[in-house]
Amino acid sequence: MSVDFFASPCTNPSGNCQNELVHCLQPINNHRFGISDASANQRVPAKIMFDNEVNWDFTIENNVHNILFKAIDFCVEIYRTGTYDVYNDESNISEFASDNIDINGNGLIKRCEGLLMNSDFILFFEIKNRLRGNWLIDARRKFEETILSFKEYHPHLAGLIIEPIVANKCFYRSHQSEIIQKKMLKDKIGVGFKIQSNFTIP
Repeated sequence: MSVDFFASPCTNPSGNCQNELVHCLQPINNHRFGISDASANQRVPAKIMFDNEVNWDFTIENNVHNILFKAIDFCVEIYRTGTYDVYNDESNISEFASDNIDINGNGLIKRCEGLLMNSDFILFFEIKNRLRGNWLIDARRKFEETILSFKEYHPHLAGLIIEPIVANKCFYRSHQSEIIQKKMLKDKIGVGFKIQSNFTIP
């Protein structure tokens, strides 16, 4: 069966679009808002916030109305069905395949937090809150599989995908493997990524 990235409500009882605290598919026209992933340890999707700015992990300045937010991690179930191995950097994208049912028992793909989009762009984003460890490699792998699946099931929207963003408000310098990870992602999906905690929609 196909994966619908925009299906609503999701099947996660903690992230269901009917939940008054978490809306995993949400139109937004506010000029400024934030995204929080504070409840990830409880397997709750990232959510939009309009107040309590101190709790924002990713800040959006919106000069254009009618933005669509869609949570992906803990919201859209996407399972590996191909032989693609995201942990093997030599894997060929032709081996990638996914489904919304775990047909072969390969488990869930690595999914980034979500996306923002309008008729001009699609921005995938991943939120991290650490200084050390392999957080950048993990973010690149999440973008890799999420976007490969998105292109598989929404090919007509592939041309709108811009460089995804890793938001890590704990990190303020250049990462030692940033150039390498950007190139690896670009080789796989056609775009690199950015590390920044805010994004301005022109």
